[in-house]
Amino acid sequence: MTFQQYPPQGGYPPPGAYPPPGTARRPSGATGMIAGIFAILGGLWFLAGVAFHVIELVDFTVDFLVIGAVLDFVTAALLLSGGILLLLGKGAGRILTVIGAGIALVCVALAFVFRATGSFFFFSYSGVLLHFGFGWLLILVLIPAIPTLVLALIPPTGRWIAAKKQPATAMPPNFGYPPGYPPAGPPPVPGPQQQAPPPGQW
Repeated sequence: MTFQQYPPQGGYPPPGAYPPPGTARRPSGATGMIAGIFAILGGLWFLAGVAFHVIELVDFTVDFLVIGAVLDFVTAALLLSGGILLLLGKGAGRILTVIGAGIALVCVALAFVFRATGSFFFFSYSGVLLHFGFGWLLILVLIPAIPTLVLALIPPTGRWIAAKKQPATAMPPNFGYPPGYPPAGPPPVPGPQQQAPPPGQW
């Protein structure tokens, strides 16, 4: 005697249908870490600029060197502290990095404007460049500052920092179903069940 097999309708999902146990996926911190590394390298560059300004001030005490030394020190402090905090996933590091890179861009732009217009007011920026020429501002300061600012501002960096502030959410474990459960075939119909005929009546 054969029985017709019905395909399962509804019922329970097969074992393994749920995602495996673990934690929710966190956003990638590649952009934030790269911005932090750029900020630290830029901060070290401007810190070297402070040292060169101090060396120049030993022989020449002029206003534009004093202004340059102060600007270099402020930029170095912002970029170094911002880069270190950004590598740690701190929101304050992102703000400091953006401010430091922004100051670098503004100061380079002003230095170009004052020089192009022949203004009597000018200042030195990034004291290292005093020994290499003014044109190196474009390569050694302006170009690195732009990706630092962009990487610190883009949304993936903000999502990474926000995810670092939230604790990991664990997913419930998936124990699956025991072998043979749920049974194959249609679900049982409620109501009185008809007994099968005895073997002698088959």
